[in-house]
Amino acid sequence: MTRTTMTRTLSIIAAVAFAVVGLVGGAEAQVTVLKFAHQNNPGHPIAAAADKFKELVESRSDGKVKITVFPSSQLGGMNDLWNGVKLGSVEISGTIVLAMADDLVPELGIYDAPYLFEDVDHFQKVAYGPIGQKMNAELLEKGGVRILYLQYFGSRHLTNNKPIYKPDDVKGMKIRAPAVPSLMAPVEGMGAIPTPMPLMDVYQALQTGLVDGQENPVTTIYSNRFHEVQKYVMLTGHVFGIVGTLINESVFQKLPADMQKVLLEAGEEAGKYGDAVTVQQEVEMVDKLKAYGTEIIGPENGLDLEAFRTQIRAYAYKKFEDKWPQELIDGILALAK
Repeated sequence: MTRTTMTRTLSIIAAVAFAVVGLVGGAEAQVTVLKFAHQNNPGHPIAAAADKFKELVESRSDGKVKITVFPSSQLGGMNDLWNGVKLGSVEISGTIVLAMADDLVPELGIYDAPYLFEDVDHFQKVAYGPIGQKMNAELLEKGGVRILYLQYFGSRHLTNNKPIYKPDDVKGMKIRAPAVPSLMAPVEGMGAIPTPMPLMDVYQALQTGLVDGQENPVTTIYSNRFHEVQKYVMLTGHVFGIVGTLINESVFQKLPADMQKVLLEAGEEAGKYGDAVTVQQEVEMVDKLKAYGTEIIGPENGLDLEAFRTQIRAYAYKKFEDKWPQELIDGILALAK
């Protein structure tokens, strides 16, 4: 067992032990303790939304429900958190790319479709309207997990130690992407080689040259200090980054009806709070990256955004045409008007 694996295992054991103590110790006080794990560092919009959720739930439940937040991949990467929430070993998991569940609900991967969402208002119309609610209900029925909230955490951009202006410039490069087919597809579409690995391993991979670059929102780039080992950020905006915070349905159903209502209302409020934090931080993080000395390349200084959009969309929409029906795409696009 490697040191990293051992550390992660001990963290999970400690977390489970903590939760059990909370539940047993809370028997007299009627307190339920729920673990909420995500991958992102404190200060990131996903962390801000998680902390807001904790604040709202604990306040509105009058302390009957306690949320213990485990940030920074303390309980593992995205695969660990997805499997954990399905099994119930992690009651609430954040930072879940919904395409991870597209074996259960194929249409969920549409949230990762490149160049689909116009802005936060457009995304929220989909997420909280009939289209999103239908997919949520299918995931609940088929997967035994409930979406507490969806969150915009930033448009995904490319980083590298070489300036990139058009897809040909990145052709053949190894670019880290999450191990999710719908998020590897834009990298493939621009002509690069997607190299999946957990978020916690990306900094070292960039530092050692294991990969040439990576793609993430500027909020993630800055909070994970990728700018220390990457000279350029290309504002490709190829995916409007959306993640879900999910709760195991068996855990949810054990809560009294009034506490279920608290979690659901707090979830929607925390998600929208996180959206607003992201919008604000996207501007702030670009300024901080510039101040550090990172060169930002956008359309105004030569980035051929239309070439990226055309090439990536053609590749990804063809690849997932069986999972992303045109009727669904048209329905989403109609909500942008």
